[in-house]
Amino acid sequence: MRPITSLFVAAALAASAAAAMAQDVPQSVAAAPAKSRAEVLADLEMFQRSGLGYLPSPMGYIESEQSAEYRKAYAEYQRLLASPDYTAAVARYESRHSR
Repeated sequence: MRPITSLFVAAALAASAAAAMAQDVPQSVAAAPAKSRAEVLADLEMFQRSGLGYLPSPMGYIESEQSAEYRKAYAEYQRLLASPDYTAAVARYESRHSR
């Protein structure tokens, strides 16, 4: 085969492989709602305030998710996300970044 033909065949194979992999992405990942910068910063603030930021991640230490300390901090994090504190934090971050 000529070099140009080989290059074309390689490019076509790579493109078809990429298209096949893209079809394997779960729809739940692709359809996740986007958060604004202010919402992400407010979420991080609530995460830190709850104490979760100071505990080992369950991704690395599965047994940490079972601890009473982790469950208590996670419950506090959920409570903070549903509280007016979260809404106020979002508004505060939006006002900082809208200037």
